[in-house]
Amino acid sequence: MQGFLAAMVMLAGCVQDRHKEAVTRIATPIDMSGHWEIDYSRSDNLQSQLNSVSRQVQREAARRSRLAEEGRGFTGSPLPGGRDLVTLARLAEIITEPALLDIMQDDARVRVKRDNSFALICENDGSGLTATNDALGVQRCGWDGEQLFFSLALQDGLDITHRLSRGGDSDSLLLVTSVETAAARVPLVVSQYFTRYDPEALGYRCQRTLTKGKVCTTQ
Repeated sequence: MQGFLAAMVMLAGCVQDRHKEAVTRIATPIDMSGHWEIDYSRSDNLQSQLNSVSRQVQREAARRSRLAEEGRGFTGSPLPGGRDLVTLARLAEIITEPALLDIMQDDARVRVKRDNSFALICENDGSGLTATNDALGVQRCGWDGEQLFFSLALQDGLDITHRLSRGGDSDSLLLVTSVETAAARVPLVVSQYFTRYDPEALGYRCQRTLTKGKVCTTQ
């Protein structure tokens, strides 16, 4: 986990190859700048999302078993086991842990500062995709319509995608995160809503974990 932090949908035909982020709409950047705090009441529960993925895998395992009994073949990679799904959930928990976002934006650059995590930075003028390739893997970012996305495909098979969009009003932001690992080519997707807040007035901090649920502490 420490190495990951430092370095840092459904079953389509079942478990599949590495996801490739698709940009299908003309870039129409919108202003997302400001301070944002997570709204747990509207956001996905990670345990519920993991349970949903587990049920998908179980249904696919049953389908494959029926095909085998009937003497019919099927295509698809090996299904993830219980440990693979637990690893996927733990990674998703780390990746989606930040409860506060500080977004700075101009015509050519967006910086999403996240508490206790690395910042997401995209230098893009809206004319197309920005891609970089380094020792860690391939990083892409850009605008897909009014959605700002960040895609990271690491060499070890970990794929992370973040999509930011306005949540329907000026005081709401939606962050949709998708996480896949080499052993679990089933995306665990977590949707989180954020609302504007005044950093000077915030006197507490909350986070949600798989083991303890929602926990709040004073700052």
